[in-house]
Amino acid sequence: MLRLRLRNSTLATAAAAALVTLLVSVVPSIHLAYMSPAGHVAIETAAGLIALLVAYLVYGRFMRTAQLRDLLLTAALATLAFTNLLFASIPLAASSGIHRFSTWAPVVGRVLGAFLFAMAAFAPRHQVRKPREALLSVLLGCATGLGLVALIFAVAAPHLPFGINPALSPTSPDRPRVVGNPTVLIVQIVTMLLYAFAAVSFVRAREETNDQLLDWFAIGSVLAAFSSLNYFLFPSLYSDWVYIGDFLRLGFYLVLLAGAAREIAAYQRQMADTAALEERRRLARELHDGLAQELAFISTQSRWMAQSPTPNPAQLEQLALAAARALDESRGAIAALTRPLDEPLEVAVAQAAEEVAERVGVRVRLDLEAGVQVSPTTRAALLRIVREAVTNTARHGKASEVTVSLSSNGRLELRIIDNGVGFDPVAQQDGRGFGLRSMRERAQAIGAQLEVRSTVGEGTEIEVVIP
Repeated sequence: MLRLRLRNSTLATAAAAALVTLLVSVVPSIHLAYMSPAGHVAIETAAGLIALLVAYLVYGRFMRTAQLRDLLLTAALATLAFTNLLFASIPLAASSGIHRFSTWAPVVGRVLGAFLFAMAAFAPRHQVRKPREALLSVLLGCATGLGLVALIFAVAAPHLPFGINPALSPTSPDRPRVVGNPTVLIVQIVTMLLYAFAAVSFVRAREETNDQLLDWFAIGSVLAAFSSLNYFLFPSLYSDWVYIGDFLRLGFYLVLLAGAAREIAAYQRQMADTAALEERRRLARELHDGLAQELAFISTQSRWMAQSPTPNPAQLEQLALAAARALDESRGAIAALTRPLDEPLEVAVAQAAEEVAERVGVRVRLDLEAGVQVSPTTRAALLRIVREAVTNTARHGKASEVTVSLSSNGRLELRIIDNGVGFDPVAQQDGRGFGLRSMRERAQAIGAQLEVRSTVGEGTEIEVVIP
């Protein structure tokens, strides 16, 4: 079904372009010609910018896939972009008309771009071993080639003929059926064959892969081939007239732009799906490491205590602490699910600290630097540490005030300082030991260092540092 749809779309495009070419060529009453040197400048500028945009998109694909086809497409589109801009658009705008350089330099640049385009369509599904080095070498080769073309034709331009009489009208009844310099006409035939070959090869490549971008390259290649055919019939590209070949050529670039827009939309959907899946996995890990373990502990202890005739007060305290931690974990998961993904880190830290402080009955002071950027995994771990640390200040430290600070000066630093009774970090015999162990594990998971400084009677400071 997919194969048939793509082939039908390509054939329909070819049939429409062929019909337009035939009607314009044989029906004198159909006039699609406009004398507009400024129109050529506009078309060349649009073509150059579109080619540059699509080249950048395909460059991004190549850096992800390292496919030879994407490498050659990047080179082809970059060659066409700079040919249109540097050899045609800028010289035409500067001179307000056709001249020899803007005729012959683009001829070579466009046939080189068409050749690379055809090579990309025919390229096998082969991965380049060193993508960056290969891309740099190919683009450097293209730039060197275009530089030589510019130098040669800048020097030789005064001695070269025009491609066509710039003032010759395509609608003139007495003009020959085929006009133009023979070299220009031969290049148009070669270019047409290259794009026709590219169209067939892109269709075949699309049938072998699931790359939807190739649909647009196949259809665009058909338009490019028929634009070259029309330039053979009348090379308006090198005259003051905008004619059917120019419209078809602009259609080629517009089709590439539509394909690029579709590809960008697909990337955005894929990124959104990936982000959602990653967030679900992260929450699953958090629930497994926190809430599930606490509930498992509560379940085990409850069964043991149900069989014991005289419950131990210490075990009851541990059970109550585990239940409180499980409740904190569930609240943290709910907060993570309802919090906006683009919420600034300082806002998230402030909300987490204030929420816990209000629940456990301590005052909180905040000293948070704005604009600190971290990954979603690091952000989740820091918020968990803040919640656990503020909870411990009231539950174990008997503090009345806690200060939470966040700064980034070459490295990220998070500090939670309380005015509680303090403790001996070496001897952790109460429920505080589990909380500290949990915070250390979360810090290690994100590559951070966690330090606990406390003295009996002098409060506690917890510092998290990410280099």
